[in-house]
Amino acid sequence: MSKIILYIATSEDGYIADKNGGADWLPHPKDDHDLEVVGYKKLMQRIDIILMGSSSFKQIIGFGNWGWTNKHTYVFSKQVLKAPLSCITITNDSPSQFIKKIRENGTDKDIWLLGGANLAKSFAEDRLIDEIILTIVPQILGDGIPLGLSFDNFYLTNEEPLMDNIIQRTYLRNQSCP
Repeated sequence: MSKIILYIATSEDGYIADKNGGADWLPHPKDDHDLEVVGYKKLMQRIDIILMGSSSFKQIIGFGNWGWTNKHTYVFSKQVLKAPLSCITITNDSPSQFIKKIRENGTDKDIWLLGGANLAKSFAEDRLIDEIILTIVPQILGDGIPLGLSFDNFYLTNEEPLMDNIIQRTYLRNQSCP
């Protein structure tokens, strides 16, 4: 069965975005090597579906270039949004309803839960996240949008220093937790 992977970056003090919802504080990969180092390329090989909330979608689509035309993206939204590409579907399903449908239809690969915080919390509350790959950037924001997840039902399987004092931790869900 496919795994749902929350692959996300936070500041050292646990924020996924600044107080304006921006992510300009995140380092930008300079080349393919940087993407390899942070595990992004490996993640792209593992997945065929991307999940995100409407705020994340609006921010990413605002950059003008959709980088995942070879993956299907589902945007969770209670608002009416227009999907600008055929590889994007807007859904108002709950996380549990959605994952049930996806698993009934089958997917051979894992699923990337991109974020944001509210969607990640909903998936966590429904115990749908199987793995968390958390990249911690050595930056203190002091305020912003916190990831705000409890890691009580997860255990640390790997902690790896990357480049520029960035740390990446991998957690798996404790299978004894319902």
